[in-house]
Amino acid sequence: MEQTRREKRRAFKQFINQNAADLPIKEHGGLRIVSFERDGKFDYDLYREVQTRGNKYKLDWQWVPHEHIELLAGHLLSIGLTPKFGLCHGTRQGFEQRWFREHLPGQPKVIGTEISDTAEDFPDTIQWDFHEVKPEWIGATDFIYSNSWDHSYDPVKALAAWISCLTPGGALLLDHAQDFLPDQVSTLDPCGISEEGLVTLLNTEFGHEGGVTGVLQGGKRKRESIRTIVYRKNDHL
Repeated sequence: MEQTRREKRRAFKQFINQNAADLPIKEHGGLRIVSFERDGKFDYDLYREVQTRGNKYKLDWQWVPHEHIELLAGHLLSIGLTPKFGLCHGTRQGFEQRWFREHLPGQPKVIGTEISDTAEDFPDTIQWDFHEVKPEWIGATDFIYSNSWDHSYDPVKALAAWISCLTPGGALLLDHAQDFLPDQVSTLDPCGISEEGLVTLLNTEFGHEGGVTGVLQGGKRKRESIRTIVYRKNDHL
């Protein structure tokens, strides 16, 4: 018999309590991160297991509304981009890539990544850790979107990977909301930073490659406002 959402949530919490309840929290430069370190060593297997189990119990939850993706697609067109290839990182059921394709002309290829093995159950989704890149993505991706960057164990590493994939003039779209603040971190969502802090991080760590060009008011998720930070790669690189 398939578990109910409540049963899945209970099982997930039990796993966390038994395996990851005492993880340390580190703070640096406005970032607050749950560290998956055990005896001074990064426990990647634990991180991956937490993300996979969390994905499965939240599998039927959709964070971002369709209207928000429509707005972002319109913004890409308004800044002169006509994407042929895009990535959506941490997509769970894969709605984001489908909606981008619906609202961008020319039927661009847009794929989603998901660390969980549930990726194989959804179209245009691959099982992939978004901290890594495929060689064919580097310098060939017109836009990258994520509302799941707060699931990163090392956001600077993840952002560096994503920016390396952008074409000259390509855009990185990062959603931000109340859920992403430092006081909201958890074992499943281990990374938190303020909107201003994320803008500063992007411009400080990656200012030599591009910069933040604006922050979009992206409507609401239920009653919560969504804002999207837009970083563009220099077009002369």
